[in-house]
Amino acid sequence: MDTLGLGTIGRFVLGLGGPQTARPLARLETYLDELDVPADRTLLAALGPKKLEMARRRAAGAIALLVTPDYTAQARAILGDAVLVISQFVVLDTDPDSARRTAREPLSFLTGVAGYRQNFLRMGFTDDEIDHLSDRLVDAVVAWGTAQDIAERVHQHLDEGADHVELSPLGASAVGAGRALSELMATSK
Repeated sequence: MDTLGLGTIGRFVLGLGGPQTARPLARLETYLDELDVPADRTLLAALGPKKLEMARRRAAGAIALLVTPDYTAQARAILGDAVLVISQFVVLDTDPDSARRTAREPLSFLTGVAGYRQNFLRMGFTDDEIDHLSDRLVDAVVAWGTAQDIAERVHQHLDEGADHVELSPLGASAVGAGRALSELMATSK
């Protein structure tokens, strides 16, 4: 059944997040049971070990946001051969104060989402670092600096087991950052 009207397009992959409610894993399991998309065409947003295991078992793999390269290695170990996509926030700005200020805008909201907060704690950040968006936390989960600095972070994730790293430029210069990064990535192997 082609409920999405995609015909024979073979590159479609559905990315799904999970509910931020009580018993989110059980609800997501039920949703996946009812979904009319093959598991090999589905990626789950996953941070914790149980959700990563579900992504390995019920989908083609996982998408993770706001993680460190060390986390990427741990996720790879759980996922085995399943796909691992890292979604990396980036700020093309070499001024530490300005780059961190830009990064803190979306982080100020996302640190209030239970799943992200719990994962920050699992990655070794303290409640105080999360509550105050410490420089250490910002620098660990948002790549900033020159295009080369950002490319180095991408390569760290790839070296630790990511199959793909999706870049999400932040700030007023997001379009220019996207162009500079795509040019750098095209020439960087």
